[in-house]
Amino acid sequence: MLDIFVPLLTFFPSQFNLFLMKLFITIFILIFLTQPVYAKELKHKATYQKEWCAKHNGEIDYKTQESSTVDCLTNNYSIEFDFAEKWVQAMKKSRHQSLSTGKAPGVVLILQNSADEKHLFKLREVVEKRRLGIKIWTVGRDVELPCDIKGDVDNDGDKIYHIIGQQMYDATVVNPKQGETWFCSYEEAETAGWKPFLKAKPINIQELGGWVNRY
Repeated sequence: MLDIFVPLLTFFPSQFNLFLMKLFITIFILIFLTQPVYAKELKHKATYQKEWCAKHNGEIDYKTQESSTVDCLTNNYSIEFDFAEKWVQAMKKSRHQSLSTGKAPGVVLILQNSADEKHLFKLREVVEKRRLGIKIWTVGRDVELPCDIKGDVDNDGDKIYHIIGQQMYDATVVNPKQGETWFCSYEEAETAGWKPFLKAKPINIQELGGWVNRY
């Protein structure tokens, strides 16, 4: 590739020759190095998608009536796969696809290293705060999501749960002797009889993807 440009360099002053040579070499290296990485990433995602979907008896690349593609459709979930840094796109796409399939939205996040865990925790935080009802799985790395939702019993005996980032979360102290406890998700808390903190955003059926039965 560089042989093409060498004859041209003889027409320019030596300093400019050196500049052009460095520029061409840099461009060549960037093209050479980035292409294999991109191809490997695509294969990596497809491999995880195929293995996970087969394990959960799902249908890979399901086509909806709107001609969009669901990465994996199971009996209960419409699932989108993506790498951790693309969690926002995965979240939005899974919610949109659930409208077409009538299934609950789900996301399988691909974690390639420990640094990806911050994206996982951010996704979970948004899902819990906005009560989106999106089921989250991970592949690549085994990461256990924390059960950090506080189930509080107030002075009137009302059972209220608090999610990280809400106004009273830090001030709430869980006391098991008073029947208070921790939950892993807002669905678990509500199933157990706890209600959301008053300032929590209410459930929007459209945000949930149009489905009613969560399980």
